Amino acid sequence: MAATSAVTAQQPTFRSGVELVTVDAAVLDGDGRPVPGLGAEDFRVEVDGRPRRIVSAQFVDLSRPIDATAPPSAAHFSSNAGIDDGRIVVIAVDETHIRRLEGRRALQAASQFIDVLPAVDRVGVIELTTETAITLTRDRVALRRRLAGMLGRADLVTGQFNLGISEALEIADGGRARLADAVLRECGRSLTEYVNNARAADDAASGRDSCPEQLEQQSRGLAQQAHAQARTSLAALEALIARMKDLPGPKTIVLVSEGMIVDPRRVDLSRLAAGAQAARVTIYSLLLDIPLFDATQERVSPTADRDRQVREDGVDRVAGAARGASFRQVGSDAAPLARITRELSGHYLLAFEASVGDRDARAHRIRVTMASGRQLVRARSHFSTPATTPPARGAQLSALLRASSLATELPLRVATYTYAEPARRALRVVISAEAGAGANGVGAWLGFVLVDAAGIIAATATIESRSGRYAFSSVVPEGRYTLRAAAIDAMGLKGSVERVFAARLAGTTEMRLSDLMLAPVPASPAAPLSPIVDRAIGEALVAYIEFQAPAAARPAVRVIVARGLSDPPLFTAAASVSSRDDGWAAARATIPIGELPPGAYLARAELEVNGAPAGGISRPFTILAR
Repeated sequence: MAATSAVTAQQPTFRSGVELVTVDAAVLDGDGRPVPGLGAEDFRVEVDGRPRRIVSAQFVDLSRPIDATAPPSAAHFSSNAGIDDGRIVVIAVDETHIRRLEGRRALQAASQFIDVLPAVDRVGVIELTTETAITLTRDRVALRRRLAGMLGRADLVTGQFNLGISEALEIADGGRARLADAVLRECGRSLTEYVNNARAADDAASGRDSCPEQLEQQSRGLAQQAHAQARTSLAALEALIARMKDLPGPKTIVLVSEGMIVDPRRVDLSRLAAGAQAARVTIYSLLLDIPLFDATQERVSPTADRDRQVREDGVDRVAGAARGASFRQVGSDAAPLARITRELSGHYLLAFEASVGDRDARAHRIRVTMASGRQLVRARSHFSTPATTPPARGAQLSALLRASSLATELPLRVATYTYAEPARRALRVVISAEAGAGANGVGAWLGFVLVDAAGIIAATATIESRSGRYAFSSVVPEGRYTLRAAAIDAMGLKGSVERVFAARLAGTTEMRLSDLMLAPVPASPAAPLSPIVDRAIGEALVAYIEFQAPAAARPAVRVIVARGLSDPPLFTAAASVSSRDDGWAAARATIPIGELPPGAYLARAELEVNGAPAGGISRPFTILAR
């Protein structure tokens, strides 16, 4: 059997099944720790007020270190198991809403958050603007230095009257009672006196007192400035979320602010919420404490408590729209920082069946609740999901393949096999991949790019695989290559892996050998083989090898299975050999593995020519616990 027919003939194609939408939700105990062990039946999901059937609820544990028991990459395959890139946390400093100089002390206290994050986490510190690039690093010293250099740039608004922002907002919105209170306090007369007809003649004679009008104008100015500042910060936050979308895995933004004015009548947060859901971003707010008496202020706001509340309410709305919460940072208190760290340690990924209108790329309201129990649930308020099309999945896979770091949410393994392509004086590289942690894999979209030593793309492929397994081949010159593979499963989990290998034949000039392929037994002897990566399942494997022997040779091949190269054989079988017109031959044998205990094994094909040993080739494989 030639290598061209040894691989399952799969063409890049997409098949549509049940459309699923995924959202993340955190279930927390009273101390802010994620509650594991829940299933789909424990949740309720409503979209635009209508219930949806939850297909699965998967707990994503972000607190555990890398799995030391996961099989690492080896010479014969590559895996993203055992790779821990840590979480992605971006500390976004809302300097627009932090006072100059006075905010610096609070920002220095906020730098403690960097120290409580695990060293493996990748962290960025940025000023919240629409142009800021994200630089992720593990250099905690550089991060603290960056944070300490931010001073805040909010200007104190002064005017003729001492007005609090909360009353200015109410007055600007036409609140006559609030206006009357402010006029009485700041102008010295009640508002009714200014509109009393009996005083009209006195006003005309002495010059009209414009105090109420000026106070109202100042209120409108304060309100306009507060709304404009909020729009600036929210636009920057949406831009930051968009820039983080292509980073694999869940991400967290810690918004450091003194509060902002987010009026629900003026500001629609549904777009921000849907964008955060699509990018898998959660926002936590660290509200810097504003002391009642501030040396930079000439006057104390007459509505200081309400001012604080309205600013904090705005930040609460922003964080809540992105599945987060706000915590007040008072001095160097470590409790809010520790609480955020605990909440970051895990969440659930819920998948539910989509209706016809759910995948229209518009923002939809979503409500996630518990079927029973009193646990705290932090969930998305909106989601937006475009239709799953081949171009859309292709774009996601391309972003994964281009990413500078590997995605590890979805386990992914790849292997390569090399065979001769005599008609083209080249080599045929067979690429095999499998996604998922289980022995049978999971349904996934898979993408591949094969690049030669000069950086030229030699082959690409994209496929939707129901089993999560895929094999294809490409004809290339001999040389060194880099294979990048990426996968996205139905839950939206992403994985990627890179494998560097040399495409060349083994053996000598007299006896050239291909790699030894191991594959499940096909449904019929004439069916093509689909090679394994490393893990073997089922009751038997097919061992397949191609070789080129001298013209007068009478080659024989036997296949041996042992624990290791120097261990005694556990099984030996004679392979059937068939010659080809191009001077090459193929050997094939069936290896029973059903009775072998779990563990690592080595299959070896040994060749004899005219009764004398003529070399061989080995391939490790693993049998998992059944």
